[in-house]
Amino acid sequence: MRAHDAAENDAEDAQDAGSGAPPDSPAGPADAAGCGPPAEPPPEPGPAGGAPPPGAAQEDGRAGDPDPEELASSHYRVFQDRARQATWWAMARRMPALVGRALVLGWRAGPGDLAATAVFGLGMGAATAWALVATNAVLEEVFAAVPTADRVQAALPSLALLAAALVARGACGALAGRAQARLEPRVVLAAERRFNEAVTEVEVAAFDDSDFNDRVFRGYATGCDQRGNLVRTSVDALTGLLGIAAAAGVLGSMHPVLLPLILVAMLPQWWGSAAAARLRYRLTLRLTRVMRRKFMLQNLMIDRRTAAELRSYTMGPRLRAEFDRFADRELEARLRLATRMALIQVTGGALGGIATGVVFAALGLLLVQGVIPLAAAGAAVVAVRVAQGALGTVLVSVNQVYEAGLYVADLEELEETARARTPRRGLAPAPQGFARIRVQDVTFTYPRGADDDGDDAPGPALAGVDLELPRGRTVALVGENGSGKSTLAKLLSGLYAPDTGRVCWDGTDLARVDPEDLRARIAVIAQDHTHWPMTARQNVVMSGPEGEPERLARAAGAAHADTVVADLPRGWETLLDKRFARGHEPSGGQWQRLAAARGFHRGDDGAAVPLLIADEPTSALDARAEHRFFTSLHAHAGRTGATVVLITHRLASVRMADVIVVLERGRVVAQGSHGELMERGGVYRELWELQARAYRDDAAGAGRAG
Repeated sequence: MRAHDAAENDAEDAQDAGSGAPPDSPAGPADAAGCGPPAEPPPEPGPAGGAPPPGAAQEDGRAGDPDPEELASSHYRVFQDRARQATWWAMARRMPALVGRALVLGWRAGPGDLAATAVFGLGMGAATAWALVATNAVLEEVFAAVPTADRVQAALPSLALLAAALVARGACGALAGRAQARLEPRVVLAAERRFNEAVTEVEVAAFDDSDFNDRVFRGYATGCDQRGNLVRTSVDALTGLLGIAAAAGVLGSMHPVLLPLILVAMLPQWWGSAAAARLRYRLTLRLTRVMRRKFMLQNLMIDRRTAAELRSYTMGPRLRAEFDRFADRELEARLRLATRMALIQVTGGALGGIATGVVFAALGLLLVQGVIPLAAAGAAVVAVRVAQGALGTVLVSVNQVYEAGLYVADLEELEETARARTPRRGLAPAPQGFARIRVQDVTFTYPRGADDDGDDAPGPALAGVDLELPRGRTVALVGENGSGKSTLAKLLSGLYAPDTGRVCWDGTDLARVDPEDLRARIAVIAQDHTHWPMTARQNVVMSGPEGEPERLARAAGAAHADTVVADLPRGWETLLDKRFARGHEPSGGQWQRLAAARGFHRGDDGAAVPLLIADEPTSALDARAEHRFFTSLHAHAGRTGATVVLITHRLASVRMADVIVVLERGRVVAQGSHGELMERGGVYRELWELQARAYRDDAAGAGRAG
């Protein structure tokens, strides 16, 4: 299950700090000229520092591992405590709505299979009633007088009807099971498709919201599967109710006085089944945290990413000891469960025996008084057994329906939230190009704790930024960590919208254009690029049109990824993931070159893609490869006429940039060429001299060592 696939992440996720909801990001109305100054000035930036966000995990200074019972609940089991505390009456009140929702989900996903499930389920109930009536008829024939061969022969037609009823019941059960087995994966697949659409269409800012991430994780781990569980368990509950109704209906038709007998016989069964089911369920919930730790520890033992370090630090014995500690606790709890279950079975058996005695005594009294015939008494015993079996199914299913309903409701809330945070359709297409990009009084704030520029303060990541980027030039964004470089790049790439201010291509406010169409006109070489588990070719051409070998060759050459591909076992067709057969894992620098090739491939046509953003594109490259890459970047701008925005900490690489923009604490503090900024002094010169001094010291140390 996905829940178990994702469990190893919960150990980290469970300690997430709380965060606020992301601010709304509307762009203000443009003036008559299209992209004029904002109507109101941006707010002043907040303080640079701040207290930790509310709900943040605090270190308590205690040594040793936490007790497993103290672990925070995993995201994907957030509703289990609510399900555990629910009473049967609370569950019963919610059953009609939950079963109705299950029927709607089933009808949307597979109306034919749902109809077949319903028809054959009703057939099972009818066949059960038929079998009970036939049983009564057989007994009437056999016990109408002293049993003889003639009486048995007279009962043969009723026996044939009974056999036919049992065959029909078995056939209906098999066909209903087939339809249900076909329906559940359809429901799950429909839920997965809706989930995939929701999480891929939503604005990227939603993933900076802790609550949204929690909902996404629950939806991924169990929410989609729980829709299938809701349908399956609802059908099981209805089937059980049909069995009870069939038994009760047959008894009532024989004589109304038999109906109370079925209730008396079912009470111990109800108590025993309910107590056992809820005891097992509660133990499972209590052990969830222990099992999470066990799975996390086992995952550390088998994961390829931890295999080398585990052996380097000889962590195997310690991990096994930790696993045994939690495993022993789980074993102890399960042994206690076995004892308690035995007590419940003994008590239930005793109560069941008493109830059976009461039923038989009542039947005997009714027989003596001539209220019911002997055959009806025999059929009543069979009907009671049928009802008891059906009741066990209902009790287990009701508990499962209730919990599944909680997860389904949460998944539906996620879909609603995603719809509300998905860019609206029908906006104007993005401009074909631009003469210059204008950033006007832009302010942007991440949700608290989500600023991936490194600044966790609640203040704005960008504050009152004004900037112009001319077409066909290379513009470098420099500054210390947390200065807002990457945030500004995300706004330029259309991934985020500013809280206030505008980003414009000439006179067009980008907040007024279709975001997908805009992003199709921008190439990005990301700092945290994805290692796509695809072939080398797919890793590059996924960003642009396929079937153009010259374009692929230019992109690979510009990124110097052609030498990487030449060393791969199967060239461009090498699968870049060692988890698969014949897969290959490139080094960090090789992955970075392939990611750069992806950006160059998409931006090969400067008329179609007039903007290329490269965010720390050489962090894993050596000095020689880095120099070649920056030369290619400038050549790309010259060949395509595109604007190149470069973000880097290595200031020696930005000397060739046409414009260098210096950011500090979310504000533009200087801009100009390298020579102009060095002449003015300030932050840029300070950072440049720090790096230059470090290089000189390294060179001097190497000389003395030689």
